[in-house]
Amino acid sequence: MALELNVTRHPYSFIGDARADAGGMPGYQKGVPPKETWHDALLGYMGGDPVARAQAEAGMLAQGAAAGIQFNYDVLAQWQPVESQRLLLWAARSGLQEEFMSALNRRHFELQQSASERTTLLAAAREVGLDADAATAFLDSSELEDDVWRSYGRTIRELRIHSIPLFALSVPTLDAIGGPFRAPGAYEAYIVRGSMDAEYFLTLFEVLLRDVRAGQRVYDVRAAPYPRDEWHHQRSGTRVKTFETPVARDASVVCTTGGECNGGECPQ
Repeated sequence: MALELNVTRHPYSFIGDARADAGGMPGYQKGVPPKETWHDALLGYMGGDPVARAQAEAGMLAQGAAAGIQFNYDVLAQWQPVESQRLLLWAARSGLQEEFMSALNRRHFELQQSASERTTLLAAAREVGLDADAATAFLDSSELEDDVWRSYGRTIRELRIHSIPLFALSVPTLDAIGGPFRAPGAYEAYIVRGSMDAEYFLTLFEVLLRDVRAGQRVYDVRAAPYPRDEWHHQRSGTRVKTFETPVARDASVVCTTGGECNGGECPQ
């Protein structure tokens, strides 16, 4: 069994492209370092309710622990990590997008090294083999800054994405293409909303491979746990299909397929 994923990330902020703090959620100010911690910033996100914040933090701690991640809420953070997301797009040019994000996320979320600080960004770049001098020159410019701000605004207002992570897996071999960022194919993309465990994704990949073998998307109880592709239906004008009788589970499938992933990070 072989599965190939081609990942594309799109910059996202919960406060969109607002150029000022939004309801206690600190935004980006060029040249001004963040002053609040992730713990502080979450209070604004939870509507100023400390009990709701504590519950959210406890939930994320439990999810992180299950994945071997020890979240640290004392890291400095902001809700518009423009510089880190510019460098994410830059790293993608060298084919090191995912490696860079893994290194940066570990430093930010676990080691209390803020992704909104230049030293952290450059350390993560060096760790994955990117040229630190070239990264510095890039960050000193304004290249891709407009792209990040445009993505912030478009994802919120036009595409109506109000929670992350959001994954949209398109499978060109099936013409199952869609999600927020692609024109619709014959079938919709496979959508995942929110943080899920490895078992959830394993089951999704088994369903995906089963469909590739069948030559079409199969809408049955095995596919039911995965949300429908609302963007596909809006753009194609098709009706939402209903789930039908379950089909037999395939013992094995051999396939190579492409895909798309849209995610985002918690405040950095």
